Amino acid sequence: MKIKTFYAKSMAEALRTIKRELGPDALILATKEKTGRTGIGLRNRNLVEVVAAIDGDKPGRWQGAGARDGEDGGVRESAAASGCAPAAGSLPEPMLYSPPSAVSPRSLDGLQIDPEYNEMRRVLHAMSRPLHPAPSLFPDAVAYELYQDLVTNEISEWLAYKLLDEAQRQLPQQDCRGRAALMQCVAAVARNLLPDRPSGECIPSRRIVAFVGPTGVGKTSAAAKLGARLALQEKKNVILMTTDTSRIGGIDQLRIYAGLMGLPFRPVARISELPQMIADSSQRDFILIDTAGRAQRDLDSMQELWTFLRTTPGIERHLVISATTKPVDMHDIVDRFSVSQPDRLLFTKLDETSTFGPLFNELVRTQKPLSYLADGPRVPEDLHSVRADQIVNLLLSTH
Repeated sequence: MKIKTFYAKSMAEALRTIKRELGPDALILATKEKTGRTGIGLRNRNLVEVVAAIDGDKPGRWQGAGARDGEDGGVRESAAASGCAPAAGSLPEPMLYSPPSAVSPRSLDGLQIDPEYNEMRRVLHAMSRPLHPAPSLFPDAVAYELYQDLVTNEISEWLAYKLLDEAQRQLPQQDCRGRAALMQCVAAVARNLLPDRPSGECIPSRRIVAFVGPTGVGKTSAAAKLGARLALQEKKNVILMTTDTSRIGGIDQLRIYAGLMGLPFRPVARISELPQMIADSSQRDFILIDTAGRAQRDLDSMQELWTFLRTTPGIERHLVISATTKPVDMHDIVDRFSVSQPDRLLFTKLDETSTFGPLFNELVRTQKPLSYLADGPRVPEDLHSVRADQIVNLLLSTH
């Protein structure tokens, strides 16, 4: 194993240096802030110290400043020559949806590296992608400003770049300088990137609907809201169930909702009881199952539930995520909850955030359809089934 210590003015600069010298597969072993003396007069300045390592003695794929500088120069030259659209092939590689294949520690040159270090490697790979010089890739001020607006809304840099790149390629050169025309084209590109083009249909596609996700994201409220819509508005025969029997108040919350709506309610003490309860409710149009929440790094204790969800036919699995979650944590949640094989993503607490880019990032990255958006406590008014154009309008509404 090759281990090296790097010093830089910022973490971003350190990560770019690590990627250049060790490659994207490097592991971050430790980070800390230090005070160094730099410049005329030896003034104190805060520095970042990062210890990184790479398996084996092979040089990094990007090692050598000359080669990278040549690549960047070629991008700038092509972008400038185009006058509007960025050069073909200059699009940064997206972070594709690739759930972890294993959660147990792995060996690296005799050392035991736990899952947190594997996750650090993913973060390093993501954060250390070279930042494209936006002013040269988008020489027109309007495109550059729109790019900045998209990133400010927490759309990932590669996706913001992709949206503008595709839009500029579709527009005549003279229209690239008009913000309205460019935004309209960006919206069209964004709609085409969304999976399954949501139609706004509120009825689930399967009769058994399970809600999974971390603690505190609103799974119980989402189940109650959907149950109310189906029973009160669609006149369907609905039953509510919950496996969240260990949390204080977990049963009571859904029982109260069910009582207010006049719906039958069944607590499930053991996962092994679920098949029989489902069979006993065969006359129901819909069975809605609320599950216990777990942090995304504490999922091993729920293997029985995951096995049930994966092997039982006819279940529509909704992964519930709070819209207030940080982008890197949302990415991690979606990947780790892939053990439940979710069919759709359901986002809650839209009323508690001002940026909606992370939602769009995950819908595009995973290509999993959106089921519902929730933006408040009212039952069932604050649960919405939306169309693709409404998602895009939400995404671009702050610009």
